[in-house]
Amino acid sequence: MKEGTAAAWMEDTITYTHELDPGTNQPNGYGTWDQFLTHFEEAFNPIDSAGTALHKLHALKQGNDFSKYISTFKQLCNRAEIYSFNARKDYFICGLKPTLFSKLCNSGDIPIKMEAMYKKVISIENTYQLLLSHRTQISDS
Repeated sequence: MKEGTAAAWMEDTITYTHELDPGTNQPNGYGTWDQFLTHFEEAFNPIDSAGTALHKLHALKQGNDFSKYISTFKQLCNRAEIYSFNARKDYFICGLKPTLFSKLCNSGDIPIKMEAMYKKVISIENTYQLLLSHRTQISDS
C-alpha cells in the first residue's frame, strides 16, 4: 500500500481518521471493523464485477496451460453470472485454439454438459500431444 491507488486511499483514510468530528470534537477514528471493511470494499471492488468478468470472458483465450484456461473460464462465468449451458459452451469454444476448436467440431460428438465438454477437449488435446511426441520420436530415429 505504498504506491498508486492503494497509497492514495491509505493516505486519505488516515487523514480522515485523525480529523475532528465537528459534533463531538473527537477524532473520527476508523470506526468498527465492518465500517472499515465496507469503506475498503467500496474503494477497491469493481463497480460492476459481473460486467468486468464478462469483458474478461470475451477476451479469454486458451494458452499453453489448458487447466488454467478451464479454471479461469469457470471463475469468470460464475462472476459474470452465466449459468446457461449454451452461453457457456459458446464462450468456451470461442476461446479455444483454432486447431482444437476444429478437432472438437470434427469429433462428431459435442457434449451437452460443461464437465463432459472439458473432459472431451482435454482428451482431444492429450491425444494430439501424444501424436506429436510419437512423430518427434519417429523422426529422431
